[in-house]
Amino acid sequence: MAQIDKTTQFNQQLSIIAEDGGTVIYANLNGAVDEQGIPSIGYNVSDGVIYREHLSDFRTAWSAFQDTVFAESDKVASAVTE
Repeated sequence: MAQIDKTTQFNQQLSIIAEDGGTVIYANLNGAVDEQGIPSIGYNVSDGVIYREHLSDFRTAWSAFQDTVFAESDKVASAVTE
């Protein structure tokens, strides 16, 4: 018998508007909360130059992203223990 696990996924792309008007994605944030409320969070930087130029913006977005995932984790974990 195969077990089906429920997971809530979170994804966010960080980008800038380039001089030519195009959008350049420089990082991807990802997270998940499993059915027991256990979170997993990570990120991938695809353009180190832009990342370093926008480090403050990245850190602000990363903190907000983590807060969002952990809030969902708390909600799910609380429901599991009730």
